Amino acid sequence: MMADNNPKGSLFVGEGVIVRGTFEVPEMAVVAGLVEGELNTKEVLVDTSGIVNGRINAEVVEVRGEVTQGLNVTNHLNVRSSAKITGLTQYAEMSVEKGAKLSGELRLIDAPVSSVSHHTEADIQPKDEISDTE
Repeated sequence: MMADNNPKGSLFVGEGVIVRGTFEVPEMAVVAGLVEGELNTKEVLVDTSGIVNGRINAEVVEVRGEVTQGLNVTNHLNVRSSAKITGLTQYAEMSVEKGAKLSGELRLIDAPVSSVSHHTEADIQPKDEISDTE
């Protein structure tokens, strides 16, 4: 039985498989097929044959395939040479291999700082564009 190799709380989308929807995955997602929708998980590997037509929200992400609507990566984003990423990419830290294709906006997420003594008050005021009160 293959169930023994599948860690609890994980999602594997095989090559040629198409899934649509919003996915809440507690542990790890491996995408070798096509995901149409949002993927919320701890760790993601988008393999060379994998495509995510949607947004990825995760702690650790490795992209070898394609992500079309950006990512929100709270820890580390590893962009391999075969990767193609479009949309808003928010990341805490990132490594990019030569040959990777990134287009869209890159935005650094401020990692939580234990001591904020070196910031002036002006630095930590919320920016105007964040206020979404309409």
